[in-house]
Amino acid sequence: MKMNKISLFFVLLCLFQISKLGFFVEGSVHKASNKRHGFISVASFGAVGDGKTDDTKAFLNAWKAVCKGASRGKTQLLVPLEKTFMLNPLTFEGPCKSSSIAFLIRGNLVAPGYTWHAGNHPAWISFDSINGLVITGGGTIDGRGSVWWRNVQHRPTAMHFNNCNGLHISNIRHLNSPRNHISLSCSENISVSGLNMTAPGDSPNTDGIDISNCRGVDIRDSLISTGDDCIAINRGSSYINITGIYCGPGHGISVGSLGENGYFSAVEEVRVKNCTLSNTMNGVRIKTFQNGSGFARKISFEDIKMVASENPIIIEQNYHDRGKNGEVSFEYSNSQSCHVNRFYQTLSGGGSGNGRGVKVSDVRYSRIHGSSASSEAITMNCDAGLGCVDIVMDHVNIVSAKSGRKVSASCKNVHGKYFDSLISCQRKH
Repeated sequence: MKMNKISLFFVLLCLFQISKLGFFVEGSVHKASNKRHGFISVASFGAVGDGKTDDTKAFLNAWKAVCKGASRGKTQLLVPLEKTFMLNPLTFEGPCKSSSIAFLIRGNLVAPGYTWHAGNHPAWISFDSINGLVITGGGTIDGRGSVWWRNVQHRPTAMHFNNCNGLHISNIRHLNSPRNHISLSCSENISVSGLNMTAPGDSPNTDGIDISNCRGVDIRDSLISTGDDCIAINRGSSYINITGIYCGPGHGISVGSLGENGYFSAVEEVRVKNCTLSNTMNGVRIKTFQNGSGFARKISFEDIKMVASENPIIIEQNYHDRGKNGEVSFEYSNSQSCHVNRFYQTLSGGGSGNGRGVKVSDVRYSRIHGSSASSEAITMNCDAGLGCVDIVMDHVNIVSAKSGRKVSASCKNVHGKYFDSLISCQRKH
């Protein structure tokens, strides 16, 4: 009996040692895998993450190691969980050696608690000329915009992505930008999803996502609650898909403004689908300046729910913007060097328009329903010379948000038709 116990003890001991060996082998393989395909933490380059120390230099050094290949094959830059990193304005530049670089934001990034000269630094965080860039991680980006909103004329955007083809942004919380939260320019094949963007409803010009000179952009399944356009699609942009967005408060989803300062502006192939706009100043909007030129065409708004939107459907072909006050913009600054919009540059003859207006055509509104906070649910103010052509209303059913009230539609110089819609000012098909 005693011998059996001793034998059993040695058997268990051997199994335990084998088990330890297995864990050791597995751990070694895991570590080797991380070495080949792992990440570099900004903490390894001296980032403190206490929310007060300036960690800008540490981030740039970590980026250089990942981007330029000094990290021995590691292509993921980690912002650690439960840390808050204060960054001054900085630019992460490419091109990088790897075809894909991941920026894993698991902790928090915060801007300085003071203003700077936005003419020198028009963006807080910039990414330039980086293909295959992935921004994700579930962390938070806080632009601390409140120090800018008080009487500062020129305000920076929080994040600017320029010439970043194949960009993927997902699973990020973004707060309180000084101006627009994300600017996308001069890039192709972009996907954005799972964002939560918030700023006070009265914060000035805090657009969620601004797009200019981009082709092939997919934005989906995000909540955007800001003080201006949830999404704005600007000049030189085409093949834009927007799906599953909850917008509000804010100024809705806009094409434009186009043609500012006499510029040629072109936007086409835009599809907005399955979105909810709640308590917004505007719903779905197209806005163009009278003295510009170009076109906005092949645009559809489908399956849109309005919840007490102030102006659910708007086309304004004689737009005047009194609220921007000389804001710094990326829309025109890099358009001439942008490879994406060369076709539109050819059409424009170099950038300036002919001053005859931006043509609006081939716009379809399908299955738009919900409520309007104003008595005029549809406003289409088109230019007497150009007019808006081929505008289709199909199952547009908007009622008043106020019990017992009626809503109306106003159309000037609009050419199109409507199907099965409760209100319209067009010819019934």
